[in-house]
Amino acid sequence: MASNKKKTDESQYIDSKSISLVKTFFSKVKSGKYENALDELLAQNINIDLKDSLTLSLKNKFLNINKSSGKFMSYRLILKKSLGNDLGVYSYIVKYDKKFYRFLFTFYNNESEVNIYKFSFDDTIDLEMEESLRLYLNNENYSIRQ
Repeated sequence: MASNKKKTDESQYIDSKSISLVKTFFSKVKSGKYENALDELLAQNINIDLKDSLTLSLKNKFLNINKSSGKFMSYRLILKKSLGNDLGVYSYIVKYDKKFYRFLFTFYNNESEVNIYKFSFDDTIDLEMEESLRLYLNNENYSIRQ
């Protein structure tokens, strides 16, 4: 029983640090400072080169969705997974006036601080949900026919 409490305490630590960083990020996005929001999030990890071509591509795509998707409306946590106190992955649905996205944040605790390890976003969550529904319905139809 004590080990379960320890795991909960450890994941609560990475949760509190990570969620605080996510809230700061979304606060800046909501206020229209989306470029600063991403720069500051990524700059927390000294191993992420803000001038790297992949990072610049991510930033350009992020700027484009903020310019073309309408007003930022809200965000909500969909799912989170953690490996104790070491790693946390958080999936959010992010709603804009014209479109919605899934934002994925991965945070890493290197024993001295919790920092962003990876950030990505996509607009395929609806397709994944449709596919899972098809699989569910196909399994139901198969079970009914037997």
